[in-house]
Order: sequence, then structure tokens, then C-alpha cells
Amino acid sequence: MVAPTPAFERSLGFILSDISRLARKEFDRRVRGLRVTRAQWLVLMHLARRPGCTQSELADAMQMQKITVSRHAARLLRGGWIERRDHAADARAYHLFLSRKAEPLIDRLAAVAEKMRSEFMRGLPDARRAALVDDLLQIKSNLLRMDAEAERRRHEDN
Repeated sequence: MVAPTPAFERSLGFILSDISRLARKEFDRRVRGLRVTRAQWLVLMHLARRPGCTQSELADAMQMQKITVSRHAARLLRGGWIERRDHAADARAYHLFLSRKAEPLIDRLAAVAEKMRSEFMRGLPDARRAALVDDLLQIKSNLLRMDAEAERRRHEDN
């Protein structure tokens, strides 16, 4: 007799966590030869999505401590992967941009991600893929709204 599947095995949170962990592990394996660490490619990919953001904005987007992002940015700057440009309104802040050197790497990382996405979505018809992404984006939107409401309440209470 087969034991019943525990309820948490069908829990959306556990499933998303497992998918995220497995996808990161596979992506790491595929890009190992590019000689870039996970932390580095994460910063670079976030910068590709948000060119010109500040280190604080990048830290918020990555849900990391500002000092950690600052250290990653300093290493990437020394390696020639990113550029810092002065912030017009705040002399202590910088806008971060990818350098020309980073562009081919970003293209390669994006190609690896697209091929991997195609492989892990295998067996799902296009309409179901689109619906799945739409549903996940709705969940993300709901969670962002909940976070914004909690922040607003926190500020009102202070």
C-alpha cells in the first residue's frame, strides 16, 4: 500500500520553494563554466532588469542587506562588469549600470535561462504555460499589495 502524500507536498509554498531551489541548482550547474558566482550573476541580472538603480534599490529588489550588495557591487566594479555613475540628488549614492563587458555575459546567462525554462516547462501546452505564469503573477501582485499595506500600517503606527 502506498502511503498518502503529506499535505505539505501539495502546498504551494513548499512547491514554489522546491522549484526555486532545484532551478537555482540546475542553473548553477549550467553556468559553472562561465566563471561567475551565483551572487555575481544575480546582481548582474537584477541590474539588467533595473539599469540605473542605486545600491539601496538593488538591495531591496534582491532582498539583501545593503552592505552585502555594496560588497558585490565593489567586486563587480573591480572586475569591470558594472559602472557606477553619480546620483544627481544624493552625492553619497550611485546609479549602477552594466558595463559593455557584461553585455555578452548577460546574453549568455539569458540564453541558458531560456533553454532551461523551455526544458522544465516541457509537457505543458503553451496555453497552460501562459495561464500558469499569469496565475503566478497574480499571486505575486497580491503578495506585493499585502506587503505594501503592512508597510503603510507600520508607518501609521509609528
